[in-house]
Amino acid sequence: MLDFGLVLLGLLSLIFLLGVPYLLISHMRLKAQVRALEARVAAQMAPPGSAKDALVSPPVAELADPPTAPGDQAAIKSGLPWGERKPMPEAQVPEKPSEASKSEIRQLDVQPPDEAVPPRAFVLRQDRLALLVQWMRDNWVLVAGAASLALAGVFMVQYGVENGLLTPFWRVMAALGFGVALVVGGEVIRRRVGDETEGAAQHLASALAGAGLVTLFAGVLSARILYGLVEPGMGFAALCLVSVLALVLGWFYGAFLTALGILGACLAPFLVGGQSQAPWMLYYYFALISVVGLGVDTIKRWAWISGLALLAPISAACLLYLAGGEAPHFLAGLMVIAAAGVIVPERSLFPRHAGRAVVQIFQFGAGARMYPEFPTRISACVTGAVSGAALLVAVQADQAAEVVFALGILVVLLLATLIWMRQAVALFDHALLPGLAILALILNEGFNAGPLLQEFHAALQRPPETAPPQTIWVLMAIGALGSALAYLRMQWSLRPEAETEVDRAIYWAVCAAVFAPSLMLVVEFTWAPVAIHGTYTWALAALLLAAGMTFGAERCARGPQVAKPALRVALFAIAALTLIAFALFLVLSKSALTLALAVMVVLVVVIDRKYDLPTLAVFVQLGVAVITYRLVLDPGVFWALDRDYIDQDWRYVTPLWQVLLAYLGSLGLLGLGWRLARGRREKTALVLESAAVTLAAVFLSVLILRLLPEEMRHGHAGMGLLATVWTACLMNQIYRISLSGRVSTVLRGVLALGYGLAALGSILALFVFANPLFSYAEFTAGPLIFDSLAAAYLPLAAVFAGAALRLPGRWGWLRRACVVLASALGAYYVSLEIRRFWQGDDLSLPGVSDPELYSYTVALLLASAGGLILAFWRRSDLLRKLAMAGVVLTIAKVFLVDMSGLSGLMRVFSFMGLGLALVGLAWLNRVMNAQWQKRPKGNADPAN
Repeated sequence: MLDFGLVLLGLLSLIFLLGVPYLLISHMRLKAQVRALEARVAAQMAPPGSAKDALVSPPVAELADPPTAPGDQAAIKSGLPWGERKPMPEAQVPEKPSEASKSEIRQLDVQPPDEAVPPRAFVLRQDRLALLVQWMRDNWVLVAGAASLALAGVFMVQYGVENGLLTPFWRVMAALGFGVALVVGGEVIRRRVGDETEGAAQHLASALAGAGLVTLFAGVLSARILYGLVEPGMGFAALCLVSVLALVLGWFYGAFLTALGILGACLAPFLVGGQSQAPWMLYYYFALISVVGLGVDTIKRWAWISGLALLAPISAACLLYLAGGEAPHFLAGLMVIAAAGVIVPERSLFPRHAGRAVVQIFQFGAGARMYPEFPTRISACVTGAVSGAALLVAVQADQAAEVVFALGILVVLLLATLIWMRQAVALFDHALLPGLAILALILNEGFNAGPLLQEFHAALQRPPETAPPQTIWVLMAIGALGSALAYLRMQWSLRPEAETEVDRAIYWAVCAAVFAPSLMLVVEFTWAPVAIHGTYTWALAALLLAAGMTFGAERCARGPQVAKPALRVALFAIAALTLIAFALFLVLSKSALTLALAVMVVLVVVIDRKYDLPTLAVFVQLGVAVITYRLVLDPGVFWALDRDYIDQDWRYVTPLWQVLLAYLGSLGLLGLGWRLARGRREKTALVLESAAVTLAAVFLSVLILRLLPEEMRHGHAGMGLLATVWTACLMNQIYRISLSGRVSTVLRGVLALGYGLAALGSILALFVFANPLFSYAEFTAGPLIFDSLAAAYLPLAAVFAGAALRLPGRWGWLRRACVVLASALGAYYVSLEIRRFWQGDDLSLPGVSDPELYSYTVALLLASAGGLILAFWRRSDLLRKLAMAGVVLTIAKVFLVDMSGLSGLMRVFSFMGLGLALVGLAWLNRVMNAQWQKRPKGNADPAN
């Protein structure tokens, strides 16, 4: 095995000893010829009699063509599907530039693209795809021939295996010899007729040399994977030598050779087949292919070759991993590809990508959408590929070690994006990808009970006096480190020498203020760390993070007053307050926690009032939402009304004083916050007011249900009082809509819809399920008039009457509806009281007695008379008409209903009384008409 490795290295070394110097010498000759041509052209362009001036380069502004843009450099020469790079006209070719001109040209080369034109170095474009299809149609025979030659080298090895014609050593040597012959043949053709020349030999050299490279790769891989003739280290060294040969050839040949070599080299391991004890080497082999492709394209600037050099190796590595490959080497190989994707296109060990970032594509302005430069997009793609691969490994992992390794890769990638890429202004957004992947990995472990979470929860069964696992603290350290580095990036962007990065300060402030708290909340809601480390330890960790966020807020307040310092202070302050609230969640009881949140909301309003930090309104809205959620849903109404069977009786579990403290305390604090915010922060005041009204309605409902006796709690009295509460909230929001702006109107409309649904449900329950007139289970209670019927209907009627009086004129139809509803509720209450007077507490008994029937008539007469008197007092023609309608209704009732049940003197005196009453009402109506006719028209009541 060692002898074969030495022979292989010797053969490849011979190729490089002879081939590389030859290529370099030929390259130097070409450079000398180009310089001679430039001197001749410069001499021809110089004015007559000014030979000295011919040695001086013209100014950059006078050059015939400006420096080529990235898209022009990415264009491919004639015959390839992405167009031809236009040569300079001979008469306008400039002479060799001076040093000053070179520096000016370099400055032009690094300038960002014109703001009106996006960068042109696109790979996936419709026109280029059309050109590719056209080129394949014209050159499909050449492509098929090159593929056949490459497959011939691969099948040479396989045929020897299947038929046993040669020993493994000679099979590999035959493949390597065939590959060398193809490379040499291609080089001979290129030296004689060229590669991208016009004519029958176009791309023939690339086809032969590309097939030869694929055969060399297949031969070396078969020596290691198929036969085990060489050790992994020696095999990898041989692959490196072939890769260097491919890199050098790619600089002298066209894009066809590079594309054929990349695709063939990526397919070679799958075509060779076989079983190997060290398949991990293939991941680094794919990384080598990617480096070679990027290295060729960094000189040629074809752009699409870089895309192919990333897509093909990454895809091959993913297929190998999904087929059962080793996760650590898979991720390590992708990390090498990612590093190459960042370093090689820019040819700089430390990234210095300029221009726009990828995230800025989604910023819509007045002009056309701007795109980042091609190297920036390459860097974003490889960063996203590594992040996605690490997440894939963690999702499919069966062991905690694989999850830890994937998490470690993401942490390394996060550190690289935050520290290594800090000088590349166009790569500032790359930290989002590993950061989000870290959060997704932790979330996936918690939701799906991954191996790392199972190992963590196994500590519940650990022996006494055994330290718990430190997994949670490692995760928290990752979160704290990410936020700290993002904070440092924010501080670096505020330095005077980093003027172009000042606008990034807000971005880094958001990252620093969000990453660590988000990670902690994800761990809390999916990992249950309290079960392992205890409540107070976990709460202390939250407070430590809050202290760090407070430090960030203080530094932003005292730092340079640029890049919206108030907003940055508010971001860190919101993060600190959120963590403090989270710590309170952990250690306080339900009512104490709600009060603590309300106190924090008031303190935030006070801080905003003193330091003018409008962004803190976000925390106020979140805090109010959490308080409302706690007092309404969880624990909310169920906590306040929870009962248990204790000592042979149903009793409330939560004491009344705790309910009063939670609701009244929160209402008082929200009211204080509303008073402080009113006039300064209208939206904040609106949120506080709406929450206070909602919570007041909920509290009154809870109080009614707790204070009413057991038999009245869910009867007509309870339902009526609940309907009163929610109807009052509805009318309050409708009244406030007319005084609000656009945003407030939308919010109040949503609240009014919710209150309306609650009120409608309560009213339907009152008249359908808890109606004492129809339900046999409903009994009235209390003294006459001041009984459960009054509690059920009179407050609700009063709310509708108040709304009819207080609603603005724009709600005229609603005011009339409220008048009708209030009158109907009042009449229904009086009717039920009359029935109770004659029937007793059970109003659902069938039949109507004569005295009850006559009482309704008397009530109608009295109501009509009262309506006429009120109409005369208010000079309202509408009320007078309603009163006369009551009179008509009374007459109809007497003649159609009452008369059939009367006889004798009772009939005589009844109709006598009715007649006298009607005569009196008619006289009163005429008096009113006479008085109103005497009044001047100018004094007419506008309400009539």
